[in-house]
Amino acid sequence: MLTVHHLGISQSERIVWLCEELEIPYTLKRYDRRADNRLAPDEYKALHPMGIAPVITDGSLVLSESGAICDYICAKYGDGRLTPKPNDPDFADHLFWFHWSNGTFMTTLMMQLVLSGGGGAANPASVFVTDRSQRGWAMVEKRLGEAPFFGGR
Repeated sequence: MLTVHHLGISQSERIVWLCEELEIPYTLKRYDRRADNRLAPDEYKALHPMGIAPVITDGSLVLSESGAICDYICAKYGDGRLTPKPNDPDFADHLFWFHWSNGTFMTTLMMQLVLSGGGGAANPASVFVTDRSQRGWAMVEKRLGEAPFFGGR
């Protein structure tokens, strides 16, 4: 049975959404962050030593990283829903936007958030990250002006 180990305020929320969208059976196990430092509790770190979220278990499988989990769930439980097949014209767009959003763009947004507290707009790192973030949002707007979804039709 698929279990989503949900650490509050984390990327595991997208895994819950995916399971709900696919209407697949799963168990949701919730974990609260520690009050003293907002990190994962020891029970969660037993699943993954870094205490990162999300994590799923499926039988003896323990899998982390939201992209890998989404790929796994869609391949194993999706029955062709939500992801185009490799011969579909939208397949490459689906892959690009799915991985770009979490790999490149999310990193940029997190850097912007972290740097917003130090040095202000004159900080060279902040200037770089702000520019990169604006270019990322421009890509998002352009794509959604061309197609109804990031992955195509």
